[in-house]
Amino acid sequence: MRGDFKATVFAAGCGDAIMLEAHSKVVMTDIHYRRGQAQDTGNDDVPDFAPDIRKACGDHHLDVFVSTHPDKDHVGGFCEIFHCGHPDDWDPDPEDDEPKIIVDEIWCSPYGANPHYVTDQAKPLVDEIKRRQRLQGTAEASRAGNRLVVMDTTTHVSGELATGFSWRLLAPTPAEWDIAKAPEGCPPTSSNPTSLVIQWTIKRNWGINQFLILGDTSVEVLERLEKEVHAKNPDHLAWHVLVAPHHCSRRSIGRVWNGGCVDEEFEESSEALKALGEQQGKGFVVASTRRVVRGGNTPPSWHAKQRYLRILANGGTIDDEVKARFRCTGGNDATDKPAHVQFNLTVLGPSLAASGAPAKIGLGGSGAAVGGGGSYG
Repeated sequence: MRGDFKATVFAAGCGDAIMLEAHSKVVMTDIHYRRGQAQDTGNDDVPDFAPDIRKACGDHHLDVFVSTHPDKDHVGGFCEIFHCGHPDDWDPDPEDDEPKIIVDEIWCSPYGANPHYVTDQAKPLVDEIKRRQRLQGTAEASRAGNRLVVMDTTTHVSGELATGFSWRLLAPTPAEWDIAKAPEGCPPTSSNPTSLVIQWTIKRNWGINQFLILGDTSVEVLERLEKEVHAKNPDHLAWHVLVAPHHCSRRSIGRVWNGGCVDEEFEESSEALKALGEQQGKGFVVASTRRVVRGGNTPPSWHAKQRYLRILANGGTIDDEVKARFRCTGGNDATDKPAHVQFNLTVLGPSLAASGAPAKIGLGGSGAAVGGGGSYG
């Protein structure tokens, strides 16, 4: 059923692909998709999530695609699933595949609409954004399949997709998206600080479900959010589910030194962690990455995971119940088998769906539902 009350963080390797379904609306944030190899080009034992997206968008229309920033692990495979081009050119009956999905509306930052450099993976989406930009100011611009919203915190603050399905934009500011272009011959400037940071609130009767999705935002952006937003309005950063920024990277919550070649070369930022610490009830942190292993390649970072576990423990002991609320799309505990992390959105807050829930936090048991209170490594 379209708009079922669900949230899914797809197993997309070290990349983001997040779907929210509620109140007859479907929203995707980012995509990292390779046909039949959604996790790793050398691993065939991975979930292909295109059918899940098609099922959610039963009428071949996605309401909104949010592009946090144009890095390849957030835009790859866009045109494998979604239609690129004018909606009149959409093929409802292709010979060798399922029909692609028309994206009614795309959201991006000003940097995302005009990036300094474009990878092969980013080009299809960037071209689609530019096609829609050229239509702005015409009657065609308001048509489903042509709509584009270019946003930052000065132009867009908050709004509703439907009654009970609202959003709040927290980043980027103009200073954060207007990054300097790297000189000719130098490595490109990271687009991570330009990421859209959005708090989503989905109401279910008298209860709410809140998600904080931050793309690959940087420690500097989070420190700004602590000073300018969290210190004044902590509820603007509240969450029941936090998607760990930059695939559980250290560089969103602290700084590294000596090149950051090993995970230990890290100093956390108390301000960034405060900005991320507005957990409601017994929440969940989801890492969209390979399984977190101490001493492994970063991201994900073992040390960053420990900081998220402290947030989940909320001053208490990091016991098995707390550890079970840190979910990783690339595997958890002793297994590296990738699996989607899915939540049912309920009057009591998000609950881990049965397909992804370990026995110790199965639906109906302790910790199953959240209460309404309370690149580089």
